[in-house]
Amino acid sequence: MFLTNFLFSSLAALTILLTDIPVIPRPAAYSARGKGSITLEKGCSYTLEGQAPGKEAFSEYLEECELALRKSSRPVIRFKTGPKFLNGRKADDGAYTLEVGRKGITVLSAGYTGAFYAVQTLLQLRASSPDIPFCTIEDAPRFAHRGLMFDMVRHFHGKDFILKQLDLMALLKMNVLHLHITDDQAWRIELDCAPEMAHEAAFGDSLYFHTMLPRFSQKFFHEPVNYVSGTVYDRGGVYGGYYSKDDIKEIIAYAAARHIDIIPEIEIPGHNRALLHVHPEFFCDRKHGVDNVFCVGNEDAFSFFFKVLDEVMELFPSQYVHIGGDEARKSNWTVCSRCRERMRKEGLKDEFELQSYCIRRIDSFIVSRGKKLIGWDEILEGGISENATVMSWRGTSGGLKSIQMGHDVIMTPNTRYYLDYYQDAPWKEPLAFSSCLTLKTVYDYEPEAEISENTDHLLGVQGNLWSECIVDDSQYEYMLYPRAFAIAETGWSPREGKDYEDFRSRALSLCVTASAGGYKCFDLSHEAGERPEAGVQIPRITNEARAVVYTGSDDSTGREAPFLVDGFLGGWNLKADSVWLYTRQRNVTIDIDLGEVKTVHYVGAEFADFNIRRLCAPQDTEFFLSADGVNYEKTAVPQLHLSPDRRHFNILTVGGTVSAKARYVRLRYNTGDTIVRSHISEVIVN
Repeated sequence: MFLTNFLFSSLAALTILLTDIPVIPRPAAYSARGKGSITLEKGCSYTLEGQAPGKEAFSEYLEECELALRKSSRPVIRFKTGPKFLNGRKADDGAYTLEVGRKGITVLSAGYTGAFYAVQTLLQLRASSPDIPFCTIEDAPRFAHRGLMFDMVRHFHGKDFILKQLDLMALLKMNVLHLHITDDQAWRIELDCAPEMAHEAAFGDSLYFHTMLPRFSQKFFHEPVNYVSGTVYDRGGVYGGYYSKDDIKEIIAYAAARHIDIIPEIEIPGHNRALLHVHPEFFCDRKHGVDNVFCVGNEDAFSFFFKVLDEVMELFPSQYVHIGGDEARKSNWTVCSRCRERMRKEGLKDEFELQSYCIRRIDSFIVSRGKKLIGWDEILEGGISENATVMSWRGTSGGLKSIQMGHDVIMTPNTRYYLDYYQDAPWKEPLAFSSCLTLKTVYDYEPEAEISENTDHLLGVQGNLWSECIVDDSQYEYMLYPRAFAIAETGWSPREGKDYEDFRSRALSLCVTASAGGYKCFDLSHEAGERPEAGVQIPRITNEARAVVYTGSDDSTGREAPFLVDGFLGGWNLKADSVWLYTRQRNVTIDIDLGEVKTVHYVGAEFADFNIRRLCAPQDTEFFLSADGVNYEKTAVPQLHLSPDRRHFNILTVGGTVSAKARYVRLRYNTGDTIVRSHISEVIVN
């Protein structure tokens, strides 16, 4: 038991200066019941009253959990479980009432899920003091899906690591763990129908896994001698690991005892470089550059996945199976003879409808086995299957569109809930992905803010932690906590009454508690915060200026971008669309109209640079000035000179002094032949 005794450590003396109780997620309602408290001792007594499914399992949990309760006819805690005890609720949705008074503690719930969550509240209360104040707590979850996604592929984290995280997830009342177990880099599950995948594609060159490279390694090795499943193998240049079926069964059972559902993800049709390494016969024919998308015209590929999904669905009791569906490059399908023949036979007009055909066919197979399909929001492309549930990751637009179409949605936007991004100023943090999502950014996300109707289709929220940059277990935890606390609170607590400062105080306390239990948390007490330069308006002569962005030779109209001349530099969060301009085009032109001819002394621009993620400041930058908007003269502004070996995230300024009169300023930059992503926050003119 990973949390054993840590809630009862020296934290009893910790003083919590809060108006509410120190619990995450915040309960729906709390009221004091006069003065006084009851001391909740480890090993205190309990009774179970009422009839509901799961009584024996819950009793076993109570006696093995951190409180180590024991049955007695004179209990300190009374659990009254059944529909009649909780306002006539017939379904066990996790709701509970907790009453603490002179006669002891009473927990009322419709089922043992609610009773379990009441215990988690008691555990958090006792972490600050064993003296529980007289009070009444009425609580229920806001959303049915309150989850985290763990990427176990890019870096493998073993079975014991997952079991440890399930304890803290339970304390946070989270109820879904989505396991990402197949991808380009490896195949992390051993199956009877395809044993070759774990044995030949779960291990690779440690250079890739220990250093996030711009181009993924395609090297694979056979299973090492004497390898034990569920562990990380890192020896002799070979790195990796996988979960056996017994490992998965143990994880599922451990999660079920904590009322957590385990959802597996098997990637289809893209993110399959590991599969195609072992089964090159699933490649498309003809010449193409796609190395991770299987041939949808190949019936043998479907037969392979049907066998895999059958075994996975039999192994995982979850009603859901995640099939990915994201980032599938389709240029191979347009030249492949088998894919073109599939499109002809099925009456499909293009490769997007071919992806829809693939997803619909997989969906029909999953439904025939009594399960439901989940996919990333790319499954909307070409038409979505009737039964599919969408995880909206590319911002929120895919989720909003799906809800309007009547599909269930789980909101997991990368703009708010991607935990592989920096959580504080990049200059002080370990290598992460190319943006920054602070605890406040995560907490402030409100999933219902943009939804005006069909809110019943919003199943809940989920945080995703991809592991390209995360080598060891402690770093994985460091990126999870406390941001996972914020996701848990949004998923559980009422929308009304959100207060970041109150939440932050409770998060600080829970970080101390979790750290005492052996978890590695980000040091929230020493948070550097937002980039200081981003909060101060810089001197400029663009007060009334107009900025228009043109991308590509065929862009004749351009788009307005007033934030490029508002005097505010960009912050650490590159996902802030109102601050950073993101383009994927190689050639970008920005025209600025100052409104009248002015004296210009300096021109420059600020770019983000993260070479290891192929997001680079341009090394080919030109500034032009014009008085009439027709005749432009190029300025002698120096270029950036950047090392090709640079790895870390930076914000860089290119610019220089000039001396001219001009009304129009033109910035042109080129990102080169291979680097096609750029971020610019401000064109500086003064």
